[in-house]
Amino acid sequence: MGGEGGGRWVTRRVGLAITLAGLAVGSVTACRDASRDDLDGLADYIRASMADWDLPGLAVAVVHGDEVVFAEGFGVKELGRDDPVDEHTLFQIGSVSKSFGAAAIGALVDDGLVDWDDPVVEHLPWFRVKDPEATRRMTIRDLLAHTSGMPGDAFPVLAVMGGREVAERARLLDNFGVPGEGHSYSNHGYGVAGLVVEAVTEKGWGEWVRERLFDPLEMRDSRASPFEVWDGPFVAPTFLGTAPAGTPGIADAPGKNVAMPHGVDRDGERRVLSWQSYDNMQAAGSVVSSAAEMANWLRMQLAGGRFGGRAVLGEATVAEMHAPLVDAGTSFIFADSAAGTYGLGWSRTTFEGRVHISHGGGIFGFPAYAAMLPEIGAGVVVLANGSLWTPYYPHHEIAARVFAHLLGAEPRDWHGTVMERTGAILEQVERTLAAQDSARVDGTSPTRPIKEYVGRYADIHGAGHAVVEEAAGGRLRLHFGEPGTFSGDMEHWNHDVFRLYFDGGDGQAYGSSFATFTVEPVAGVTAVDLGFMGQYRRVR
Repeated sequence: MGGEGGGRWVTRRVGLAITLAGLAVGSVTACRDASRDDLDGLADYIRASMADWDLPGLAVAVVHGDEVVFAEGFGVKELGRDDPVDEHTLFQIGSVSKSFGAAAIGALVDDGLVDWDDPVVEHLPWFRVKDPEATRRMTIRDLLAHTSGMPGDAFPVLAVMGGREVAERARLLDNFGVPGEGHSYSNHGYGVAGLVVEAVTEKGWGEWVRERLFDPLEMRDSRASPFEVWDGPFVAPTFLGTAPAGTPGIADAPGKNVAMPHGVDRDGERRVLSWQSYDNMQAAGSVVSSAAEMANWLRMQLAGGRFGGRAVLGEATVAEMHAPLVDAGTSFIFADSAAGTYGLGWSRTTFEGRVHISHGGGIFGFPAYAAMLPEIGAGVVVLANGSLWTPYYPHHEIAARVFAHLLGAEPRDWHGTVMERTGAILEQVERTLAAQDSARVDGTSPTRPIKEYVGRYADIHGAGHAVVEEAAGGRLRLHFGEPGTFSGDMEHWNHDVFRLYFDGGDGQAYGSSFATFTVEPVAGVTAVDLGFMGQYRRVR
């Protein structure tokens, strides 16, 4: 989720050849010595901007020349409490996990157990997509570069499934394109890459990541799953789900330094969310870490795979992950241009004429960002605990300000640019919502009595059931049966369309959607279309 460049399909693939010299960290150009100042008042700058960003809290770390030159927390872990965020506070990092997903494969490449260009079916003989030729052609590199052509989430996102079961759903849907010939952001592809790791190592993906990455990088508090931080009832088990125990808080994680994610309620007020499992596609978005420990991750990347005097990954492996593979554009708003590429778990563009390598992440309520300027040996990580319509803009602003300072570049109004962009997006959101409201047909009623919409509805791909029940006040409520899976209230909109308000989600981009029932003259209510959540047939 929430990665940079997501959702685009680009037809031109850039050259694959790379040279280590082009990415060597040793060629650091002249820049300011950050250890001798306070990064031009960065902490004060962040504190002054917090209100504009509407974030309960965030943590920032800056790496320069293999040293952590700044690491600090701001704001609070949970609204309504005084517990401050610090540099060791744990956050979910969402799609920044993809850099770990690629590195987990990279460690296997270093060990001679896989090659980037191995066919996926060489290691997962059972794996299939709908097109047999695409199945045959798809490589591990395609999974990691988002050139597999697979849909972003090729499974019914609201059901409780294991990783293999999710991967097997790919056989039901058409690919967006031919493997190896374009960029189409796919969380599902990274989930499959994680299964390759498990098949080759005969270990769980999280166990391998801990052994080969976390432990040698002294990332002692980082985890590969929220279930390694929280007891199960306090974690939402699925996308758009809720914690079975109800809305948790930091008091439910005694002795642990955790931040709570925040979304908004139906009145637009901040509300606490639960952490969300992404364990059935772990390599795509399940990692938990802190600013301080993510700083070690960037130090290793910038040092060509070395940390603390030892090689964690091979220099060639790190260079391969950072190299440009496919045109993907960029979401970094301070990039020199809109041009950008994607490598293996990292996006690439330029900033002030230097190579800029980054990735964003967007688990609900936890926007995250990690960025590097390898030519000056600098990196920035920003972790926050409040969902936004523009999840990367504050993070981009902080990174750009730090990098510009280290480069000695001309100061710019980074914050003003972010506020202007954010305002424009919010205006567009308001226009979209207003147009939606104006399209509503007043004075209509459901075709049938409310009770006739009640029942079980089976996903057309055979992946679970939705249940519609009658709620208080003659309204409807939808859920997916198992504790913590998707649920929400359904309020009549017009005709046989109901607005579905999510119990989970961020309350913004994922706050509500529409459910459209099919009603036939004789058979009555026969199906419901939940839009991006799938289509379901009535079970009699």
